Amino acid sequence: MFSEIPVNLKIVDEEDLDKEIMRAAMIAELDAINLYESMASLTESEDLKEILLDVAREEKVHVAMFQTVLMEVDKEYLKVMSEYSLGGGKA
Repeated sequence: MFSEIPVNLKIVDEEDLDKEIMRAAMIAELDAINLYESMASLTESEDLKEILLDVAREEKVHVAMFQTVLMEVDKEYLKVMSEYSLGGGKA
């Protein structure tokens, strides 16, 4: 099952729209990663498994790209990520 976008993009303030689009894109990429990795674990074909895991890795790159840009435009997100990293991963 795929995730739903947690916010209605049609009613988001214009100043926040790009941030919300990036978050929605990250959700879609994470869903894709889960789907490809799940399918890879089900198949007995090593060729297909390799392809699926390769595609999942590409999706992980996409998540990182969106996250990098999101940290550039959302200072609060950047602060939280910085604190999390500096705190040794403690939420």
